[in-house]
Amino acid sequence: MSLQFPPEPLPEALGDASPERVFQAPWEATAFAIVNQLASDRRYSWAEWVDQFTQEIAIAESDANDTRTYYERWVDACEKLLIDKGILDTQAIHQKIAELIHERETDHHHGPAVTDNEP
Repeated sequence: MSLQFPPEPLPEALGDASPERVFQAPWEATAFAIVNQLASDRRYSWAEWVDQFTQEIAIAESDANDTRTYYERWVDACEKLLIDKGILDTQAIHQKIAELIHERETDHHHGPAVTDNEP
């Protein structure tokens, strides 16, 4: 049995046929991948992850003022689980966030580097 391809490329609109995208931004895909990789690396079991994420969702649902997105909750649950397991500590997380914010605020490079040798 061989694969049969349509005679013409599929319309671009078919790529957006689903009513909701899985990831709204690249960082969400990264967060998803990190959580899965940590479980694959046996830093925690998938059951531990599900329990932690379930707790995070329950907290969010009980707070009418919680405006975090699904993947913001995903990241928060991951952070809490890594802290609970002793893999990371709160100070290290806050320090890294501060470094990233500083880096973003001071990086004014918005395009490819141009050297004196280039036209």
